[in-house]
Amino acid sequence: MASTQAVWGIDLGRCALKAIKLRLSGDDKVEIVACDYLEHDQDLSHAEDKRHELIAAALEKFLSRNDISKDAIAISVPGQQTLARFTKLPPVAPKRIPDIVRYEADQQIPFDMDEVIWDYQTFESEGLPDLEVGIFAMKRELLREHLLHFEQASIEPIAVQTGPLGVYNAAYFEDFLSDETTIMLDVGATNADLVIGTRHSLWTRTIQIGGNHFTDALVKAFKLSFAKAESLKRTASTSKYKRQIFQAMRPVFADLVQELQRSIGFYSSTHREAQIDKIVGCGNAFKLPGLEKYLHQNLDLAVQVLSAPKNAQVSTTAQGDVIKDQFLSFSVAYGIALQALEKGKIQCNLLPTEIAKQLVWRRKKPAFAAAAACLMLSGAMIWFRQSTDMSALAAEANAGSGSMQLDQAYDTVENGPSSSLSNRAQAQAILAAGKSLKSELGRLRGQGQTEREETEELVSLMRNKIVVPKIVKIIHDALPMPSGALGQASTVEQVQSLLSSGKLPPRNERRQVVVESFDILWEADLHAYDWTSVVSMPEPINPFEDELAGFWVKVTCTTPNKDAADFIDKEYVRTLRQLGSRPGMGFYFDRIAIYRGEKVKIKSLGRSGRKKFFGGGLVNQDEWEAIDPLDPVTNESRKDDWRFDIFIDVILEDYPEDLLDTNENEGD
Repeated sequence: MASTQAVWGIDLGRCALKAIKLRLSGDDKVEIVACDYLEHDQDLSHAEDKRHELIAAALEKFLSRNDISKDAIAISVPGQQTLARFTKLPPVAPKRIPDIVRYEADQQIPFDMDEVIWDYQTFESEGLPDLEVGIFAMKRELLREHLLHFEQASIEPIAVQTGPLGVYNAAYFEDFLSDETTIMLDVGATNADLVIGTRHSLWTRTIQIGGNHFTDALVKAFKLSFAKAESLKRTASTSKYKRQIFQAMRPVFADLVQELQRSIGFYSSTHREAQIDKIVGCGNAFKLPGLEKYLHQNLDLAVQVLSAPKNAQVSTTAQGDVIKDQFLSFSVAYGIALQALEKGKIQCNLLPTEIAKQLVWRRKKPAFAAAAACLMLSGAMIWFRQSTDMSALAAEANAGSGSMQLDQAYDTVENGPSSSLSNRAQAQAILAAGKSLKSELGRLRGQGQTEREETEELVSLMRNKIVVPKIVKIIHDALPMPSGALGQASTVEQVQSLLSSGKLPPRNERRQVVVESFDILWEADLHAYDWTSVVSMPEPINPFEDELAGFWVKVTCTTPNKDAADFIDKEYVRTLRQLGSRPGMGFYFDRIAIYRGEKVKIKSLGRSGRKKFFGGGLVNQDEWEAIDPLDPVTNESRKDDWRFDIFIDVILEDYPEDLLDTNENEGD
């Protein structure tokens, strides 16, 4: 549920603290109530010794100018300090998504999971089966250091979001995004946050070029101090030396364009259907003369700037002049405030769990105290009434309501309670005897329970410990054997000799399958997955009604054979089914699906054709051989090979006996 209180979005940047206050108004509209722009006395990147002092001064000044006691706070963290990973998930039941994402995060975050704070966001496009997930993480120590400034100023945030995702939320709310792909570029002081995406997906990268690089170019060109060069840069649009200033900064413009081309090339290689239509600019760097025109001419893309809010109303109490002059730099603060109001696409949160729990407890503590007082009063009244009622029966019941020794319990059961006791006391004695005997029964049953559980666990481990090696063996035993001399070759030298002598068949006719990677994951419910195979696959042996535990296996393999999926199905998958359904193994393969297939390719980039793109970078033509996807044995190009993902359900029980004959016939 969106918050009904006002929300401050705070972006603590290198040059200034930017804050904007939003609230929901009538008809669920967003209203800008206030904003503040507090420039540091010195750029934080040039004031390491005074950095904490400058941040504390900015926060103190912000609090002196704005009453935030009744408002919620959302803050940003720098994009260059966060990690973003994007991956596609197979179609899976919604309840299984958190477990799958946790597994993916553990694989893709290059730190111990205890050292990071992370969250994720799912993206799904209408009409497409794939579910894309973005995983965002930040090292715990860096996040703690950033939050410490706010903690010392007694500011408690309800949300922490990375800068690039704040920019995405701002562009999403302001309708700059559509089904076509858009580039969002937020140029800060030392870095530029690049976001490429649509209304249904995004991809981010941090470029190591920022406003200070333009200032440094002016320092070198005009022999000025950094402060004077910064002042010259800010007044460049009205300066009579505007042309000279642009020429001095032109090399930085060129570096920025080159980095954008690299990023666009990498994105296009992984999103081949993408059609990039425009660039949305943020940050005060877009006030520089010529930047918009230079990007348009060199990237052949329309350039728009986020210079004013379109879909948010500006309150009469807001500082209209500040919003008009500085809105270019408010995109991050604007986006994270929109997220806190649940008006943004992105809703993941990097706020540490322990801080979130403390915040919730402090807010609910007064209500808990009042509820506890009411409960104590009600309990006291009930206790008083009960104690007066029970006191009259205490003396009579005392003889039979106490604890009873085991021998006394046996005697009471065999001979009955003493006839001298009242009816109530006799009943109490029988009850006490029953409790004593029940306690003894529990003690006897509990003897050796721990040892039995440990023994059963050890037996289970011994029973299943060889399952994984057996699965791996079947996956490799099922690989087709190349025909002719190639199948007889056992060393690299022998294969290369056959190739040089012309005895090898053409690459696209070879019966070869190479396993590139193998993943195995325990799943409590294999039926949570719903795969669509590129070739027809048999109906599952187990019905899709109840939960079924087992191993989820993913095999990524390549083949040079021109028949691609048909070859993989006939020569590999069918053998996997046959070898994986033999009796007596203690497990069997159920569903086997060829989920995804694609060519192994490299995408070219650049106007002259002298450079080609691979792995996120530009390389010269004479370096191409070093990165061309070559066969490691034959040194042949693999760019026309096929890569496939094969998914397998492994059920931990013997293959059903009533299907053995059918399976043998199908194998024949």
